[in-house]
Parts: sequence; C-alpha cells; structure tokens
Amino acid sequence: MGQELITKLKEVKQALVNLDLQGEEWEEKQEVLQKLEEVTSYVKDAMGKGIL
Repeated sequence: MGQELITKLKEVKQALVNLDLQGEEWEEKQEVLQKLEEVTSYVKDAMGKGIL
C-alpha cells in the first residue's frame, strides 16, 4: 500500500511540474509541490516504522 501511494504521489508531482504556470498560480504550484514532498516523506517514514 505504501509504495503504491508513493508512486501515485510522484505521478501527481510530475503532472504539476509539467504545468506551465506564471505569477500567483506558479507560487501556488510550488506550495503544493512542497506539501506533496512532505506527504511523501511522511509515508516513507511510516513505511520504515512498519505503520504502512
């Protein structure tokens, strides 16, 4: 389950990276990418602890 979730998160992050946004939308995209990275790290930590 955890590895599948990480794979999906990476797919979402890549889709966001591929978007050509400017201005405020670009800044929002960067915030979302940072939050997705935090979620990915959380999932990896949880997997390491045997939670997922």
